[in-house]
Amino acid sequence: MQITDSNDLLGYLEAQAATGDKQWFGFLQQKIIAITLANQIAANHADKMTPDQIVEYVVELNNQIFHKIISKRI
Repeated sequence: MQITDSNDLLGYLEAQAATGDKQWFGFLQQKIIAITLANQIAANHADKMTPDQIVEYVVELNNQIFHKIISKRI
């Protein structure tokens, strides 16, 4: 699957989650999500947040997604 935008990324993640594989949201997927989120947040909030704040927020958000959503489903 070629990922060209956030809709493709969401579709990929949904397909991976549906496989039942416990490792579907691994380090590579977390990095892809982090980069996508950072770009989207920067595009929408560059006037309110520094690049460091955006990255810190994305890292924390990824951790929360993993611990509160992903790992609870496994």
